[in-house]
Amino acid sequence: MKRISTILLIFHFSFFIFHFAYAQDAMKVLDIAAERIQKAGNVKIEYKASIFAGATEKASASGTMWLQGSKMKLDVDGIITWYDGKTRWCYVPSAKEVNIDEPSKKEMAAMNPYTFMNIYKKGFKMTVKETVLRGEAVYEVYLKARYAKIDVKEVYVDIRKSDYQPLCIRVREDNDWQRVSVLNFQGNVKLDDSFFTFPEKDYSNVLVNDMR
Repeated sequence: MKRISTILLIFHFSFFIFHFAYAQDAMKVLDIAAERIQKAGNVKIEYKASIFAGATEKASASGTMWLQGSKMKLDVDGIITWYDGKTRWCYVPSAKEVNIDEPSKKEMAAMNPYTFMNIYKKGFKMTVKETVLRGEAVYEVYLKARYAKIDVKEVYVDIRKSDYQPLCIRVREDNDWQRVSVLNFQGNVKLDDSFFTFPEKDYSNVLVNDMR
């Protein structure tokens, strides 16, 4: 009986060490990816975003995003958003109007597919495995929330092995999944501050709704 107890103890200890190492490997992959994105400076990202209920796609849209620190410009199927770190302008061509507000940081974070790079270090259990996505070798990192109060319940991040570029991010909040497929990524893009503010002279005939 003592021998069996010793064997079980060794088994459980080995199991713990294995999963701890697995989590460390996952953290290392994300750390490298986060560091490389940060070093890329100003970036331009072309992507497709989809929302799923189970395996059913409810909606999707393709867009281009430019990021410079907290500043952002977003073009999604012709709807253009400028954000200078405080004020947001959203131009809706079908209505020929632009809406102006001052969103919270949480609101803007929800629009950024790389927000996960700021949240993964706390509150998540994680594992990693090697697989293939769109014909490329990737690390698939899986994160699961440790606590019920965390809004993001699960995340999958597919990171290309050759350069640690995230290719796909899948996030679950409640029962719906959101997927962002990164189709193209350019770093060190030259952008000035005016790029992230609404160019009034180019939209002189639109209705302005200032909701600040």
